[in-house]
Amino acid sequence: MGQVRHASRRRRSDSIPIPDFGVGNLPEFEFSTSLFRHSLLTPFSSYRQHQYLSSPVTDKEVVHQELKHVEIGIVSQQGWRKTQEDAHLWAQLDDRTLLFGVFDGHGGAEVSRFCAEHIHEELRNIEEYAAGKYGESLVAVFHRMDDMMRTPEGLKKLFSFRDDPGKQMGGVAEQEDGSFDFLRSLLHQQRNASGGGGGGGSEETNGQYVEEIQAGCTAVVALVKGNKVYVANAGDSRAVLSRQGKAIPLSFDHKPSHPTERKRIESAGGFVSNLGGMSRVNGNLNLSRAIGDLKYKANKDLHAKHQIITAEPDIEEAEIQPGDEFLLLACDGIWDVLTNQEAIDFVRKGLESGKTCSEVSCDILDHCIATDPKESRGIGCDNMTCAVVRFKDNFHTTMS
Repeated sequence: MGQVRHASRRRRSDSIPIPDFGVGNLPEFEFSTSLFRHSLLTPFSSYRQHQYLSSPVTDKEVVHQELKHVEIGIVSQQGWRKTQEDAHLWAQLDDRTLLFGVFDGHGGAEVSRFCAEHIHEELRNIEEYAAGKYGESLVAVFHRMDDMMRTPEGLKKLFSFRDDPGKQMGGVAEQEDGSFDFLRSLLHQQRNASGGGGGGGSEETNGQYVEEIQAGCTAVVALVKGNKVYVANAGDSRAVLSRQGKAIPLSFDHKPSHPTERKRIESAGGFVSNLGGMSRVNGNLNLSRAIGDLKYKANKDLHAKHQIITAEPDIEEAEIQPGDEFLLLACDGIWDVLTNQEAIDFVRKGLESGKTCSEVSCDILDHCIATDPKESRGIGCDNMTCAVVRFKDNFHTTMS
């Protein structure tokens, strides 16, 4: 039976010119010089510091499951973030089929939780799945999540997953500084004034959903069917296979700076800017593929895979060979700290010492979390989720 785990006062000063952010010269705006320095020139601005709690939430949600052919350990923790926006799932679809997923939310937890609850159910209803076209079925189910969220029923479900805006867990949260949002709005004003595609479509074309749903999530999903694994990835979470200790990547990050991603974004009417050393879509998202983010998917003249932000996943397929030890899925909070090989080495060492998959997953989260967000410059401060699936010695005889 599957389981689903599921502004401070500003001092007016002389106007200064805004530098070129890669989208043409912006007109001069009158705003605080200290605000500008605060947002862009300070190494670790208070904008970023104010994303974090005064102390991390290290309580962990732990899933441990023993099946006859695999051992499963999935662990997540909120960490330094104000809320937990990650979600995960595992489900046994039949005797020879397992499904695992890690969903890293942004702008809220509702889309990640929606996916964790619905993807395994919907996958079995996909025509391509019934026809044995498993890679194509994963592509279809990612897009189906977007389609479902556009319905009244889906919207109602999303609202039910929303965190209480006033809820704080763990340490004391501080008020966010609005300087980054202020500068971002200048980019949007300039883009809209020049007739460019500001957010993938107007509110009139996107309707109620642009106004109500601002959240999205990256997704990495692994379908183990017999002795094969099919991985679908949209965003910057990852899946990695340990083959006799060697890290075999089964996904690749989608970032706006990548030429292919930038070309699609710009062709759809969006733009890629560089803010604080990070490439962002329309001055906002630092990733280029995700489920949700519906305001970036409002161009009715384009196929879903050609939108500014797309849920279209890349598909990687691999045969699980004798000597393949485990599959590791994790969100970018882990990969900000560890390389693929470092993560494989860490998990392998723990398993060889006799620890369970869930114990090792707990250890890797403890290893990756920062002791101080200011000192780490935000590295190790994200929500973190890690899933380890260990193949037992009888895996091939059981799954063949």
